[in-house]
Amino acid sequence: MRKRLLLLFLLIFTSSIWSQEMELYTQFNGNFDYTAIGNTLNLEENENAQNCNILTSSSAMLSLDPGQQVEAAYIYWAGSGSGDFDILVNNQPVSSQREFSLLVNNLDFFAAFADVTSIVQSEGNGAYTISDLNLLDFINPLHCNDGVNYGGWSIIIVYEDLSLPSNQINLYDGFELVGTYQNNSLEFQLDNLNVIDTQGAKIGFLAWEGDASLADGEQLKLNGNVLSNALNPPDNAFNGTNSFTGATDLYNMDLDVYEVENYINIGDTSATIELTSFADYVMVNSVVTVFNSILPDPAVNIDDFSTTCNSREISIDYTIDNFNGTDVLPSGTSVTFFADDQLLEEVFTPNDLAPGASESFQIDLTIPNSIPSNFTLEIKVNLDNQENTIISEIDPSNNIISMFINLGDVFIASPPLDMEVCDDMSNDGVEIFDFSENTNLAIGEQQNVTATYYTSFSNAENDIDPITSPNNYPNIENPQEVFIKIQSSTDPDCFVIASFFIRVYTTPIAGIPEDLFSCDMSEMDGISLFDLTENTSLISNNQQDVGIDYYLNQADAENGTNPISNPSSFENINNPQTIYAVIYNSNYEACYDLVSFQLSVKEIPLTEIEGDLKCDTGFNANDFDLSEVTPQIDLSLDEEITGYFLSLADANSFENPINAPFSYQNTENPQRIFVRVDSNLPGVCQHIYFFDISTQHCEPFIPEGFSPNGDGINDSFFITGLYDIFENFELQIFNRYGTLIYKGNNKVEAWDGTSNKGLNNVGNNLPTGTYFYILDLKDPKFGPYKGWVYLNR
Repeated sequence: MRKRLLLLFLLIFTSSIWSQEMELYTQFNGNFDYTAIGNTLNLEENENAQNCNILTSSSAMLSLDPGQQVEAAYIYWAGSGSGDFDILVNNQPVSSQREFSLLVNNLDFFAAFADVTSIVQSEGNGAYTISDLNLLDFINPLHCNDGVNYGGWSIIIVYEDLSLPSNQINLYDGFELVGTYQNNSLEFQLDNLNVIDTQGAKIGFLAWEGDASLADGEQLKLNGNVLSNALNPPDNAFNGTNSFTGATDLYNMDLDVYEVENYINIGDTSATIELTSFADYVMVNSVVTVFNSILPDPAVNIDDFSTTCNSREISIDYTIDNFNGTDVLPSGTSVTFFADDQLLEEVFTPNDLAPGASESFQIDLTIPNSIPSNFTLEIKVNLDNQENTIISEIDPSNNIISMFINLGDVFIASPPLDMEVCDDMSNDGVEIFDFSENTNLAIGEQQNVTATYYTSFSNAENDIDPITSPNNYPNIENPQEVFIKIQSSTDPDCFVIASFFIRVYTTPIAGIPEDLFSCDMSEMDGISLFDLTENTSLISNNQQDVGIDYYLNQADAENGTNPISNPSSFENINNPQTIYAVIYNSNYEACYDLVSFQLSVKEIPLTEIEGDLKCDTGFNANDFDLSEVTPQIDLSLDEEITGYFLSLADANSFENPINAPFSYQNTENPQRIFVRVDSNLPGVCQHIYFFDISTQHCEPFIPEGFSPNGDGINDSFFITGLYDIFENFELQIFNRYGTLIYKGNNKVEAWDGTSNKGLNNVGNNLPTGTYFYILDLKDPKFGPYKGWVYLNR
C-alpha cells in the first residue's frame, strides 16, 4: 500500500526522473549461449518489510556442462541510494567500470558494472559469493518508508559450446524506470539484431525492485506480444523470480528468460520492448538476446610483396578467406588498402566464397611521396571508413592485417656535412677525419643499407678502392672532396652517391705580447685606461688572415664568448690584471692560439714640499712666484718641471696648467699647488709635488702726516696694509679738543682732511694741525692703535 500512497503524493507534487537509456554494450557471434547467476540482498520483499535490514553478501551457484567454456562474464550490482562501487567477488576486489543512476525526486538508486571474465574463467563452476556490498550507509528512511529499499547482484556468463548452432548474442544495458504516475509505461528498441532463424530464440532480463505482491497493470511485451512463462504471469512479469534456477524468492530482483521464437521474424534487425506498471517500480538494468546466426566470416592475409629499387610501386599478394564462416561471403565484399592510415585503393571480391573457402589476389599499388619509405601497410576487409562491418559477420577481429614495408628506396636521408678541422702546430695541412657523423646523417632511419666512402665519384660508382678506415682517415689533399655511397645490402645495384669536402685550416701561432702599464690617473685608485691593441701587431706576428680578440678570463677566451668590446680604450678592473688574447684563423675561427699578458697601473709618486706665506694684500690674496718653491725639488738629469696645476687630477692628466706661474695670485687661502715633474726615460711615471701658498694679516703702516693739497702725493691719510685686509676695521679722527671729526671703515675712502662728523662741520676742510686717531682693526692680534697725525695744507 505504501507505493500507492507514494504515487498519490507524486500526483500532487511535481517529480523528476533521470535515467540512462538501454544501449548495445557488446555482441558475440558463433557457437555461443549464455546463462546468469545472482542473488538478492533483501531478507524479504520490501513491500512487506517493517525495517530496513539488508544483507551485505549473498551467494549463487554456477553449473556449466562439460564442453562449455566461459567466453565472457559481466557482473551487475544495484541497490537503493547513491551506491557502493567496490565489492568482493569470492574475496577478490572488484571496482565498478561503469555506473548507472536513477533519481525520482529525492529518492536515488544506482547500478554498477564490471568485467569479471578472468575471475569466472579461473574459478569455474561452484559457489560465487559477493560480499562487502554495504548499502546501509546509502539507504535513507524514505527508501524504507516507501518500500523501495533493495539490493542484489547478477553475473551474466557467455559461454562457447561447439555442439550449439551459430548464435548471435547481444548484451544491452542501461538503467530505465517504469512505475510512477508520469512514467507508467516504458518503451525501448533493441538494435543490431540479425535474425537468421527464429528457432530457439530467447530474450532475458535483469530488473530490480519488482514485487510479487504488486501487479497493478504490470506487463512485458516484445514487438507487441505479451511475454510470460510458468514463473512470470502475463500481469506480473517482475515478481522476484529466477528462470535459471526456478527460484521465487529473489526478493525485489528478476533474472528471467523468455522463449520468443513466435514473436520475431527472420530478417529482423531490431525488436521493441514495452513495459507497463501502475504501482510497482521496475528498473531494467540489462537485456540479453539469443538468436541463431548463420553468417560469413571474412578474413584477410598478406602472402607476399615485392618492391623495386627507388620506385614507389609495390606488388601485394593477398588472400581473402571465409574459413570460419557459416554462410557464403558474397561477391563485392570491400577490400581496402592503407599506407600509414592513408587510403590507397579499394577493390571488391569478384566471386562468392563458400564457408571454408578462400581466394588469392595480386594488386599493384603506388605509394604517394607523402608516405615515408618505411611504412605500415594495412589491408581491411568488410569495413567502412569508421571500421564498422559493412555486411553482418561472425567475428570482425580478423578483418585487418598489417605489415611493415620498406620500399627498397635508397636515398640520402640528410646531406652529409663538410668537415673542417684545425691543423696541429706543424701546420702541414694533414689531419685525421672521422666520417661517422656523416654516416648517420646519410643513412638516417633506413634499414638494410651500408655506407662506403671513396676518393672519386668513379670509384664510388664502380666500387673501386673504398676508403678502408672512414673513422680514421688522413686527408691527401686540402681541401679534398670525399664521396659517400649508400647501398642496399639486399640489392647491390640499388645505391645513391653524395659528396662532401674535408678541409684543414692553419692554426695561427701567437706572438709574444708585452705587458702594458699605465700611470695612475685622477683618483689614484689603481684604475687606468689601456689600449690593448698595442699588442695586436706583436701577437699577429705578420701572419695573414687572422683576427685577434681580447678577453677577461681564460674560459671566455677558449669558448669565444664575451670578448672585450672596447680593446683600444679598456679600463682595468684589477691591478694587476691578466688579459687573454686569442689569435684565430679568419676563415675558421675554431683554429686559434691563446696568449696572455698583464696590465699594471703604477702608483704616481706624490711628495709634499714647503710652501710660501705672504702678507695679505687684500681679500686674503697676494702675488706668488711659484718657481721660488721649486728649488726644493731635486731633479735628476732626465727630469724636468712640466707644469703647475691647481688639482692633482689636472696634474696627472696634464690639463689646465697655470698660465703665469711666476706671477700667480692665489684664489683661495690657503691654496694647494701641484707641480708635475716628467722624465724622458721610458716606463717612468710622472712625479707630483705639492705645496701650499697662503697669506696672513700683517701689521699696517700708519703715516704721521699727509698734505691734502691735490698734488697727488700724500693727499690722504692712507694706512698701508689696512684696506681690503682688515675688512672690519674702524678709524676715528679727533681734533685737539677731542671732537670726533671723521669716522672711516673699509667702505669709506681714506681721510682727505675733510670732516664727515659733527653737526656743522660735515664736508668742511679742516685746518692744518695735529689730529688724533684711534684705529681698531677688529683683530685680536693687532691693536687697537692710538696716535697723532699732522695735517698740512
